[in-house]
Amino acid sequence: MNMIRKHIRQMAKMALLLSPLVFAACGSKKNLVTENNIGNNTVNTTNTGSSTTPSEAKVSNSTYLAKVINNASTQNAMVANIDFNLKSGKKDITVDGKLSMKRGEVVRIQLTPMGLMEVGRLEFTKDSVLIMDRIHKQYLKSSYDQVSFLKNNGIDFNALQALFWNQLFLPGEKSLGEKQLDAFKVEGTNISYQKGKMDYLWKTDKEVEQLISALATYTGTSSGKSSIGWDYSDFKTFGGKPFPAYQLITLDTNARGSQKVINVGLKLKSMKADSDWDTVTKVSGKYKPVKLEDVINQILKIQ
Repeated sequence: MNMIRKHIRQMAKMALLLSPLVFAACGSKKNLVTENNIGNNTVNTTNTGSSTTPSEAKVSNSTYLAKVINNASTQNAMVANIDFNLKSGKKDITVDGKLSMKRGEVVRIQLTPMGLMEVGRLEFTKDSVLIMDRIHKQYLKSSYDQVSFLKNNGIDFNALQALFWNQLFLPGEKSLGEKQLDAFKVEGTNISYQKGKMDYLWKTDKEVEQLISALATYTGTSSGKSSIGWDYSDFKTFGGKPFPAYQLITLDTNARGSQKVINVGLKLKSMKADSDWDTVTKVSGKYKPVKLEDVINQILKIQ
């Protein structure tokens, strides 16, 4: 029983420590038409050229982008049981949990060791990020614009939502219209975008025309270099389209003088298009708020 309690306390602490991972991420005639919601982008894939002139090559690239976008899931909601794994240094912890998502509203991860009780919650909404440690009754809640890295580089709810949904996104934009698609560069199976000190790279599978990884790299002058990678695998049919049942998130940073690598693996099980659940988490007055800076300092001490 003591070992179980120790394991639960460790996972509660890990839930609270997850926030920096997010904040580090956490962007001729053309025949392209998009909808307004980035979560449900659909584009016309018609290509009326067969030569290799620069103009028609550009249309061909846009057509490939359109196909990648169209092949992403269009479900409005998902609930899945998950195996949540966190690795950093000598630590390697796996715990049961649940992933719940509603487009345009929320992405939520709940940690429930052995399915007994919820010890931690990580929640992204349109306006804020919420991290709860239910064992120690602590929480962190912050708006996206309070984190300079996110604000300056366009990493907001739309971008984070796209990463979880295995979709292409353009930092700072809510939709992918004709002009937005022109911002991307397509080379073979790679899609890239550069903005300020941020470089974005998506890799695709040419055969199925689908995203298999995303990488955002920030290169600062005095703050060093950091990156967040998102790898997708084990695709299973969900809502009639392939969806990655395994997602690996990797944070790599030397921003504070020493190299730190953190891996978070999400293995999705029993994916369901369930939308019958509450998207709002109310924090009890019994919970104590903690500062973002304190959480960042804690995670950098993990070995």
